[in-house]
Amino acid sequence: MIVFAKGSVARPDEVAPHVDEEMRVAGELKAEGVIRAAYRRAAGPGVYLILEGSNIDAVRERLDTLPFVVAGLMTLDYDEIYEI
Repeated sequence: MIVFAKGSVARPDEVAPHVDEEMRVAGELKAEGVIRAAYRRAAGPGVYLILEGSNIDAVRERLDTLPFVVAGLMTLDYDEIYEI
């Protein structure tokens, strides 16, 4: 299943101490194939992600390990999508 996620960063001034760990975990999720593509917003803090997993709950469970999410600095809104 392919999932699109929009990540919103609520407190961008507090992310700096978590950036290295965020990049490490995101790299692991890319290596696992959970994150297929990741894009930073050009106009402000936030991300857009193309994700893949067996179902949306499995994808959400894996993304919930991102340090920004764990620290409550980023929320993700998920939509199941399919290729046309």
